[in-house]
Parts: sequence; structure tokens; C-alpha cells
Amino acid sequence: MTDHRHHPVPILIETDLCDDVDDAGALAVAHALADEDRVRILGIGINTSGHWSHSAARVLNGYYGRPELPVGILHPTTDAIGPEDYARAISRMHPSAATPDRMPPAVDVLRAALADADDGSVTLVSIGYFGNLVALLDSPADASAPLAGRELVRAKVARTVVMGGVFGRRARPERGAEPVSETNFVHDVGQTARFLGEWPGSIDFVGWETAADVITGRTLPLTQGDDSPVAIAYALHSGKGTGRPSWDLLAVMLSASELEGHIAWSEPGTVAVDDIARTLWTASAGGDHRYAKVVSSAEQVADIIDDHLGRPPRQPVGSISASVSEVEAWS
Repeated sequence: MTDHRHHPVPILIETDLCDDVDDAGALAVAHALADEDRVRILGIGINTSGHWSHSAARVLNGYYGRPELPVGILHPTTDAIGPEDYARAISRMHPSAATPDRMPPAVDVLRAALADADDGSVTLVSIGYFGNLVALLDSPADASAPLAGRELVRAKVARTVVMGGVFGRRARPERGAEPVSETNFVHDVGQTARFLGEWPGSIDFVGWETAADVITGRTLPLTQGDDSPVAIAYALHSGKGTGRPSWDLLAVMLSASELEGHIAWSEPGTVAVDDIARTLWTASAGGDHRYAKVVSSAEQVADIIDDHLGRPPRQPVGSISASVSEVEAWS
């Protein structure tokens, strides 16, 4: 396993924190890795526009003792919520941690974080839609960085890890078939195609099938307690003790080169999409893309991820606890 204790990987996270709870789990894993000095979180961009997503990210950052982390969001913002309304719930339960002074555009947060980073040092983790990243490519030079977006990405980003696409068969076919098109790719096919075709440098993909049967989060009430906003989010989304597939969590783990020996990589190639967002994979020796394949059992991988997901904060700030009765009121 690569030792990052003295050289934590600078990571920048792009997330659609509003619907599926694996985004909340991914942020929890990122904070656990930061507590181990394996990563350093530079900032978070939210690629949906509902302001509850912004406040939920602030709750999670505060819970893990990093309330100062910059969080940007897709503008114009709205009061929209996802079908599974955990983001608004944990924001209302912890208003002191959630209330922002402002909600800067995600592209501004991404540009500022990249400008402050060393050249060729940043790992960008995309666990959502691609609108912010396309806008970043199109962004002009500004006060935060003298480089336009495409040149800024090329100068600063060493590696990009994306949760998106479908590249093979799930480990447990009895649980159902793979989707024709994966959610992150299908949200805006035009933006997906632009990202895949224009993003500078290499991209490592975590496909839907890779983590569909890696179920984590079942033990959060035991490891973090019922009042943890992470445990609350999982309980509201999936039911207490049920857990959820680990798509976004796996992507964050791979950003820190965790899971060595449990994940293999495909040959190089190129990923594209058709007009209904089906994943088009072409193997090519000169390709900049590859995708992950689980080579251990789903249970082994889940145990490793759960070990990070369930860790209590090392240095929590203040008290943002909610009572069990509050959780039940939202169930």
C-alpha cells in the first residue's frame, strides 16, 4: 500500500450531494482519509443547484472538524431537493454548521483551489454530473489564476477519478441487470460527451458495476452513533442498518491509492457516450482512460471501505448533534 502519511494527496471533490447517499458517504471517507494524512481536501464543488446540498456539505465538513473548507455550488441556486431528502434534513438538524455566509459558484472554488496548488499535484474526484467541470474548462483567466480553465487543469491536475459509466457485469447478477446508461452520464449527455472528449490528461473510471454489490454503511449507528449526520443521512435515505452500494466511496478511496490488491485496472482506452448516454469503450494503447475492476470479493472491499466510513471524527468542532427523536421525525 502506498504510504501518503508524509505526502498527502491533494484532492478536489465534485459531487451531486442531493439524492443518493453515497455522496455523503464519499465525503465521510474523504475526511477519514484526511484524518490519516493520506489526503488533503482542497475544496468541494457541488454540481447541482439546490442550496440544501451546499449546507449539507458544510454540516459534514463541520462534523469532521474542517468547517473552513471552501464549498461551491452550481448557480443559479434554488431550493430544490433530491428525491431522497437527507440533505435538507441534516441541514435543518444542524443549522449552526449549515448556515453559509455565501454560496460561491463552484467554478470559482475549483479555480481558486487549483491556482493555489502545486503544478501537477491535484487529484480531481468527480462523483456527480459534469456541468461544473465543463464550465471550468471554458472559464477565462481571472484574479484567482492567470490561466484559462483548460490550461489551468492541464497545469495542476495530475489525475482524475470519475464515478460514471458501465463497463461490465456486476458481481451478483441475481440482484439485477446493469443499467443501459449510468446516472452521472445520462444527466446531461452533451456535457458528458464534452467532458469525456475534452478533459486534459488521464481519467480513471469507477463504473456502475464495480461497486453495485459493495454494500457499506450498515454499521454507522454503531460506529458513529445515531446522532452522526452521516448515520442520519444513511438512515433517512436507505433505512437504518440497510447500507447502500459504494460507487462514490470507492472513487474517493482510489483517489488515495487505497484498495491496492483488491482493484485491478483495465487496459488503456477511450470512453465516449452515444446519444442515450450508453458507455462506449474502445481499447487503445494510446488511450488516456481506464476503468476499475474488483478482483477481491465484494465483502472484502466493503469491509475496508466501512472501516473508513465508520470512523468518528478525529477533531470534531463543537456540538452539532441531533436527537434520535429528530431522526425519527424525518423518517
